[in-house]
Amino acid sequence: MIVIKTCGTTTLLRCLALLIELGRRLDLELDWVGYSRKNFNFPDDQCFPHGSFTQELEYLCGHKRLYEKLDGNGYTLGPITDDHWFVFVADQTVRSKPGLDNDRVLNIMMFDFDPDLAELFYYDKYTQKKEGETEEEAVRRISFEQTKAAGIDALCPGALFDPRAFEPCGYSMNAILYKSYYTMHITPEEGSSYASFETNQKLDSYTSLINNVVRTFRPRRFVMTLMADEGGLKEMKGNPLVDSKEFSRIAVPPKSKGEEKLVFNRTNVASITVEDDCCCMMGNWTLAHDNSERRYRGLSIA
Repeated sequence: MIVIKTCGTTTLLRCLALLIELGRRLDLELDWVGYSRKNFNFPDDQCFPHGSFTQELEYLCGHKRLYEKLDGNGYTLGPITDDHWFVFVADQTVRSKPGLDNDRVLNIMMFDFDPDLAELFYYDKYTQKKEGETEEEAVRRISFEQTKAAGIDALCPGALFDPRAFEPCGYSMNAILYKSYYTMHITPEEGSSYASFETNQKLDSYTSLINNVVRTFRPRRFVMTLMADEGGLKEMKGNPLVDSKEFSRIAVPPKSKGEEKLVFNRTNVASITVEDDCCCMMGNWTLAHDNSERRYRGLSIA
């Protein structure tokens, strides 16, 4: 399995043909491909073939080295007037063994998060190169210091971490726990702060994990997506993406004494079943009220 998650103007789809060719050299056949992203705030800043979802589909369907291999379809979930989710799935999986039909991937994309937390992801907030350290050792130390200071290590207990702090600011993290992965990308700049958390960990209930992630970042709003096989959905007990609006409200306990509980209301939700048994769901949540003194401003993500 290969998972690639990028940000900025990376031309992600252009690596797909190469990956397929490298797999072929190892006698590996393509089994499943899933490509998904939220709508861009600044699509004009993107490079070909990511100018639009239509352009991305045309690239995948028109590429002579990809078309026959993929034979997939594209889908749009959510309101065009609000945050929405684009998904492309090509599924040639032959599920002949128990446990192969219960996969799931949860993604939480958070916007305009706690400014105090955002400060932790500025490189110059930490002791720079210590005596005897190489540049690489200093980056690694600061990366783990940011991980600990923000409480990210507590979101994936027991996992093997590979974090990376960036100059002047920013952070990414990959972690592995047995057959599960976790990945995070954080942009802390005021006015456009953004954090994402993704995992394929198989849990009966994601309530505690969702609460812990949202409580850590305390965003003004977030988008949550779930891609799961039907078997995976049947294993889940409670799902805020399919619960009624009344029961989809997410109440996050305070991080410390004196802080208020955060309550997020689901503003919309969408779901679709693709390629026979792959269920794609997405929903938008917004903070019900904000009595804090934090300064929230506009946001942008490309």
